[in-house]
Amino acid sequence: MKKDEQHRDKERVQFLGVRRAWVGIALFMFCILISVYSSMAISYHLSKGWNGYETVRAIVVDTTTAIPTAAAIPVMVLFLGVEVPMILYPMVKDWIEERQQKREAHGRELADREWVEWDGRRKAAEAAGENFTEPNPAEKRNDAPQDK
Repeated sequence: MKKDEQHRDKERVQFLGVRRAWVGIALFMFCILISVYSSMAISYHLSKGWNGYETVRAIVVDTTTAIPTAAAIPVMVLFLGVEVPMILYPMVKDWIEERQQKREAHGRELADREWVEWDGRRKAAEAAGENFTEPNPAEKRNDAPQDK
């Protein structure tokens, strides 16, 4: 039963294709925002004095005008703050891995070319009967002075 509930939270709902769990969080954020705004409207209108119906009406009008903004904020926060990074992460990760693979391939190509050139010089010296003392590329790297 627990697994079904966990799987259900990861399901996507039709509205904007967001995860079901985010809908609950968005509704919670919406309720908090409306509650805060309503309490501010109540405080403001009561500070002017109690006028009965007119005060209640002013509070309700102020609160209802805040509903679109209070609904948009959780959607923007969850969509831009959670869903967009979740969509972009695999794309950026693949791009970085692809670049890294290209760099590694290029590095191997340069190393192979260096070894082939060194071996060519060695064979040419051997064919000419000359003494070949040039260190191989690996020895060159190991003998390089260390910066301290």
